[in-house]
This record gives sequence, C-alpha cells and structure tokens, in this order.
Amino acid sequence: MYLRMTWVFILSTASILDMTGCLPDKHLLSWLKPNPINILTLNAPPYFDSDLPQKMVTNLGDTAFLKCKVINLRNRMVSWLKTDPLQIISTGMYTFIKDPRYSSEYMEEENTWVLRITKVEYEDSGMFDCQVNTDPLMTYTVSLKVVKKDYRQFLNDAPQYAADPSVKILGGYEHLVKVGSVLNLTCVVTTPTSYNQMTRWLHNDRIVTPKTGVSLLSENTPHTSVSCLIIHRVQHRDAGSYVCAAGDIGHDMAVVGIIEEATPVKSFLTHNMLIPFIILLSITSFIIVLGIVRTVAKNSEEADSCSSRKSEV
Repeated sequence: MYLRMTWVFILSTASILDMTGCLPDKHLLSWLKPNPINILTLNAPPYFDSDLPQKMVTNLGDTAFLKCKVINLRNRMVSWLKTDPLQIISTGMYTFIKDPRYSSEYMEEENTWVLRITKVEYEDSGMFDCQVNTDPLMTYTVSLKVVKKDYRQFLNDAPQYAADPSVKILGGYEHLVKVGSVLNLTCVVTTPTSYNQMTRWLHNDRIVTPKTGVSLLSENTPHTSVSCLIIHRVQHRDAGSYVCAAGDIGHDMAVVGIIEEATPVKSFLTHNMLIPFIILLSITSFIIVLGIVRTVAKNSEEADSCSSRKSEV
C-alpha cells in the first residue's frame, strides 16, 4: 500500500513537469531537487530554475548578463531569441547575430546559460526568450531595461571641497581715481560655513557709513558675501587707505590715490575773434602775392630793356 502511494505521488509530479516545464518550489520537495545522487532526475523532463531574476535593469554603456538555468537538459539545446523584433541570437554556444556585443556562454559550475551584451544601448531594451527545443518548446523570458546612469547616487560618497576663509578687495592694492569720477571698491568674503557677520569698511581707520554721495551695497549667499563701497564724486579728501573687515575671518586693505583731471589747452582765439582773423589773414596773403607779382614783372621789364640795348649796339 505504501509503495503504491509513493508511485502515485511520483507520477503526479511528473505530470506537473510535463504540463508546465517548470516545477514551482512549493511543489518540489527537498529530496526531489536535483543532486548528483538523486536517481529520480535521470528520466525527468527538463525544467527551468525559477530562482534566477527575470527583470534586469542595466546602466547605459555597462554589460548586461541575462541568465537561464535549465535542469535535466541532457542532449537538448538552449537558444536565445529577442521577441520584438523577432531575432534569433544564439543556439548553444554559436551566435547568429552579427552584432559583436552579443555572445552566448555556458557556466558549467552553475549549470547556467548566459547571454552577455556589452556596452548596452537603449535599443537593447526588450524581452529575451531562453528556449529549450522540447515538444512543445519550453520558454523562460527575461526582460532587459537600459537606463541612463544616475550620478547623483555617488554625491554623498564624493569628498566635498571646502574653500578656505578669505577676504579680498578686487582690483589689487592700489587704485588711482580722477577727481570727480566714481570710486567702486568691491570686497569678497569667502567662508566654508554660513557667514552671518557684517562686513565693515574703514577709511583711514574710521568706519564708513552711508551718506550723501557714499553708498554701501551688500549681497550674501551661504558661503560668500560681497560688499561694495561706492563714492559717486571723488574728492581729494577721499584719498587714503580703505580696509574691508570681516570680523574673525580677516581683512584686506587697498590704497586710493586721487589724480587731477587733465585740463585741455585753451585756444587763444575766441569765436568773436575768428572772423576778423580770417579777414586779416586773407588781406595779408593778397598783399604778399601782389608784391611777388610786381617784383616778377619788374624783373621781366629790366631783362627786356637790357636785351634791346644790346641789339642796338
């Protein structure tokens, strides 16, 4: 009686394998799982190992490994196909597709067939079938999705650069400004932590405050503060040293020199004198030309008289 029940269970298990080609783990007892000494695997039909992942996500440019494990394969062949569009990739270890990025491999130790795709592209995404040439065909489908690599996941691992604290007046140490022009001194304060202190300006060791003709502008970001001192019409009293002080962070100094604006040479002729001067210049030129003409004419007459006298002699 016990022997009959055992054979009924074995036949029931075989019927499930024939119908599905893959025996779920909940129906497969541990003593029926394939092992080197299990005599029941000798005549059992092939089936797929459902423990391998069937949904693969690979970053663009990486290598994708699609795996298919067949138990009790014996003398049957494993083929890889892409379903959309339908394309035969490989049969056994032979690859039909012309794309050299595709190759079929067999991992003997794990009894697993692997479809390797190097430098994957977006067009490689799709459904891939691992088929065994049984009757009917057994199929194990693996999907591949190629995505763009998200570099943001590495931001927390990368060392962050922290700028050293500094105070700098732009434009160098010495500033030369003309009288009456605009003076603009810009100070940049950089700190790795949030800067909440006030930036002060000192002129010849005296604190500069906003007033008529003098403006103070500032702009703050989490790690940078910019302060501008603007004098709209520079006078000689504005010359001297200017210090940008940023509390405990430090300070920077610049020296301002005032130069006189070059005065253009004034013409000795005014508008009222211009017309009489032109008339006088014209008359003088006429007299000179007339004198030259008279001199030339006189010389010509003397030359003619000398010639006539010689002819008479």
